[in-house]
Amino acid sequence: MASSDKTEKAVRFGCGFVAGLAVGGLSTAYAFYDSGFPIVAVSIGVALVFAFAALRFGDSFWRWLSRFSIWWV
Repeated sequence: MASSDKTEKAVRFGCGFVAGLAVGGLSTAYAFYDSGFPIVAVSIGVALVFAFAALRFGDSFWRWLSRFSIWWV
């Protein structure tokens, strides 16, 4: 496998971060809708996990995520 260049790494990280914000924000909004801090903290935490997983594992991360029937993947 060829090594990734800086642009591909930035795109992987960015897409993972945005997807993590969406998943983290939506999942915690239902549980903690009256308090803003848990939503922000969990959303950023999930976003960072998604971003680093997308950066490290690439397409295999997105294939693994799509097994959970998330419509936007």
